[in-house]
Amino acid sequence: MNKNYSMSAPMRVALMVGGLVHGAAAMADTAHESAQVIAQHLDNPRGLAFSTEGRLFVAQAGSFTGPSLTAVDYSGKVTEIRNPASSNPTLRNLATGLISMFDAEGETMGVDGLSAGRDGALYGIVAQSNLGVGFVPPNKAGWLLKIRADGDVQYVANVGDFDYRWSELHQGLAPNDFQPGDSNPYAVLRDGDSVYVADAGTNTLSRVRSTGQQEILAYFPNSLNGVNDSTPTCIAKGPDGALYIGTLSLVASNTTNPQSAIVYRVDLGATDPSDFSKVLRVAKPWATNLWPVSGCAFGRDGNFYVAELSTTGGFAFTGGDVLKISFEHPNTRRESLTNQTLSVPGGVAVGPDGSVYVTNKTNGFPGAGEVVRLRARH
Repeated sequence: MNKNYSMSAPMRVALMVGGLVHGAAAMADTAHESAQVIAQHLDNPRGLAFSTEGRLFVAQAGSFTGPSLTAVDYSGKVTEIRNPASSNPTLRNLATGLISMFDAEGETMGVDGLSAGRDGALYGIVAQSNLGVGFVPPNKAGWLLKIRADGDVQYVANVGDFDYRWSELHQGLAPNDFQPGDSNPYAVLRDGDSVYVADAGTNTLSRVRSTGQQEILAYFPNSLNGVNDSTPTCIAKGPDGALYIGTLSLVASNTTNPQSAIVYRVDLGATDPSDFSKVLRVAKPWATNLWPVSGCAFGRDGNFYVAELSTTGGFAFTGGDVLKISFEHPNTRRESLTNQTLSVPGGVAVGPDGSVYVTNKTNGFPGAGEVVRLRARH
């Protein structure tokens, strides 16, 4: 299995299959009376983030489609959706010219995760790593980006190469994936003076300090028999101050054990990057029996919202959903907000008024990506 690409080889196959079933996977207009597409014609939209001022931003991985990871273009961007709660939102590109990559199995990759800081800047994470792909500078695969309000882009830390080297040192954790090494930073969360990154290749949570220092805080164990990746895809900070990390667990969910995805809780106060045994043990299952989780966020109501990539299994990417999960009872109180009518959903964000936003058609739908608003229920 070649793990120098994105997430996992089976996921790439699945997304390629998903790209062939547009009609079957399209969201029904009457499936949920509160669902509205507020942005469309996007190029592989991934992460969503609200700024502290209530402005909504979406990361677009770009439109590059080949020939392989030996080539790139710079069609990636971060876009502001102005007035997202109105009846007539408009779009404005904040940052353009970001790297966009493509692998032979059919997945476009670029800036994936997105988070807003109290300093008014956005933080994005680019997929892959220069070491894994074989890039040389000035290519910036796997880098953490800081995007200022004027659109200026700064490259803060080379997370991809840092994680790749960590996987080389710990090949025994995942011998099928970590040889020679693996890395695919996918989700990001800015909190205080630190930025946290979930890597879907190394199955880790790392912290980038304001000094640029990087450290691995947690490892998410592989699912089932230790062969299939857990594949963390999202990070959210809970009402209790802990971090909650959703996993894709795609292979297990779609082959041998449906709904294998897990949301883990990481108590930051219990982390110690210098103690490898704690790195392996600090992540605790919090919500289980989920379909592959591709995005997550907490709302001001304290509830946890997750995007499920598909609820049909068998790598047929129909039936994407958004779930509302009770914080107090995560395994018993859940509500579907979209009736399994989304197509490869991804990033999730909750607006100031409680409306839930999700990216849709995040891969396999060239130029047809969307942001969907699920209006608050009263």
